[in-house]
Amino acid sequence: MADIYGQRALDFVERLRTCATSEAINEALIEELRWFGFDFVTIFAVPGRGRKLSETIPLNTRPSDYLDHYHRYDYVSKDPVVTEMRRRLTPFSWGDVREHRLTKAERYILEEAKAFGAHEGFLIPVMTQSGQFSVVSPCGLEPDLSPRARSALELIGIYGQQALQRMIPQQQTPKDRLTPRERDVLSWVAVGKTDDEIGEILKIAHTTVTTHVENIKRKMDATRRTYAVVQALRRGEIAL
Repeated sequence: MADIYGQRALDFVERLRTCATSEAINEALIEELRWFGFDFVTIFAVPGRGRKLSETIPLNTRPSDYLDHYHRYDYVSKDPVVTEMRRRLTPFSWGDVREHRLTKAERYILEEAKAFGAHEGFLIPVMTQSGQFSVVSPCGLEPDLSPRARSALELIGIYGQQALQRMIPQQQTPKDRLTPRERDVLSWVAVGKTDDEIGEILKIAHTTVTTHVENIKRKMDATRRTYAVVQALRRGEIAL
């Protein structure tokens, strides 16, 4: 008997090839996740320095009253699911988190979501081109999270997020442009120079170089200097 989960995942990947807009990708992803029993889905990127979470959400169908409640009580700093997300790079469910030793407050946050139509969820981390993490996070009352379903969901989440990411124009505001000094620093980073070596070349302190590099990473939405170089090359900020 054919594996229905594997077949659905492959069919979904093929379906994405026919999606010409981000709206079409969203609809395909929402419909597919609904088959697994997920009523809501949110896709968000872990924000870089100076960016708000609200700026990194290309798709969200969770009820607005649930999100308002979540932000009002600052659950992001207490939610055990968020804590777990920072610890691992592999998919996991809310049920997996419930197996940990949680405080009464942490369990309350998980159980309270049921009032908003979500008792179980699944988180799928996806590495983006900039080196940061995006998370596909569907949830519902009683979704299918069997081992084969999890494998299919991981594939669906990764391909769905990447397809959606390709549809989003990379907008660059003036504040994201590198300064002439930052371009000088990054150009030397690109050829493998250390902060000390760059400081000597540019006649500035190595701590100043480090500060420039951190500002560059923020502007390029990158967690590593290697990805900052890649992003700057793509945007035409520097050339090799």
